[in-house]
Amino acid sequence: MMVQGVSIGEMLNQSIQVLTKPSVETFERFERHGGQREATIYIMLASAISAAVSLIFGLLDSVAAALLAGVLGFILPVVSFYLFVFLVYFIGKQQGGTGTQDEVFYTMGLFVAPIQAVTGAVNAIPIINCLALPAMLALGIYQIYLGYLGVRSSMNLERTPAIITLVLAFIAQFIISFIIGALFAAISVALGAAGSGFNINLGQ
Repeated sequence: MMVQGVSIGEMLNQSIQVLTKPSVETFERFERHGGQREATIYIMLASAISAAVSLIFGLLDSVAAALLAGVLGFILPVVSFYLFVFLVYFIGKQQGGTGTQDEVFYTMGLFVAPIQAVTGAVNAIPIINCLALPAMLALGIYQIYLGYLGVRSSMNLERTPAIITLVLAFIAQFIISFIIGALFAAISVALGAAGSGFNINLGQ
């Protein structure tokens, strides 16, 4: 499969390089090999893998739960990725960064996508997700380190501005995600209450 001249195989090879030989120089070697479109397709493929696993194991509960798990398993990682990248780009610019939006998208996609595919799939499998918790925590910490290197590379920032950019992006992403999650929870409760009321009226 080709994505604007970059094959998925090439992107996987680049991901292996940044995951196994993490450094600013490694990221800089690949940051201009693609852009926002390539990164989006890459993260969508990764999300599709984790969503498929969520869908399959969600069937152990119910069809509705499986469909919900599958849809959310696909949409949420993509939205989260976009939110994080835009925050890194915007905040990085305020810190004096000179990178382009395409460079940030592609750089972040190279490590976020494969980690998302693995963590999303593992977390969707009952029992295995508990047993793998220490490994997932370690991978999460490693992802933060890769994010730091990615910010330095894609935004051309020194150590301190890169750390500030990454921390502020994480905080802003957490706040925005919390607000969105609260809104979805409120809507779900409202729909549930409306559905219960409708059932009661039918019963009468």
